[in-house]
Amino acid sequence: MLLSFSVPVMRPWIVAGLQQRAGADVGDQRVKRQTFRGYGPRAEKLLAWDENGGTIPHDLHLWWKSRTPERALLGIAKQGHGAPIRVYRLDIWHTYVEPMNADRYPCVRINGPYGWREGDPTLFWSPGDTPGCAFAREAYADGFDSPEAFRDYFVPNMGDRFDAILIKW
Repeated sequence: MLLSFSVPVMRPWIVAGLQQRAGADVGDQRVKRQTFRGYGPRAEKLLAWDENGGTIPHDLHLWWKSRTPERALLGIAKQGHGAPIRVYRLDIWHTYVEPMNADRYPCVRINGPYGWREGDPTLFWSPGDTPGCAFAREAYADGFDSPEAFRDYFVPNMGDRFDAILIKW
């Protein structure tokens, strides 16, 4: 399966992630070993292997700008070598939280199936939350420097929803 990337700052993180997956010590280098992609026919085909987010039987061919003259193969995450390659069905919402006996406030949430992460399958984040919260760690793992940047990329406006898959290698 081919995945293409084009954000320059993320390129070394993806390469470090592939090296880490292969067993190399990457020290304190930042790594990227996952990507959120839009839900569509390709996602449906991948999820058909295991609807709850299981191992898919495909290697991942990670490319830099695959449809341009600048294209370059970053590496291949081979299924069965290192951590399994998994795909999860998720949705990302920019919405409100309405606690009992309190005013509602804006939040971004990621809903997924049990098993896509340890603990609760739903992550919440609101402006002012602790910088190292689980949502912030997930945004960072995907290559964003903050939950705000993650929100602004996927669901910039109140009421937005992004139907997604999460591919982890």
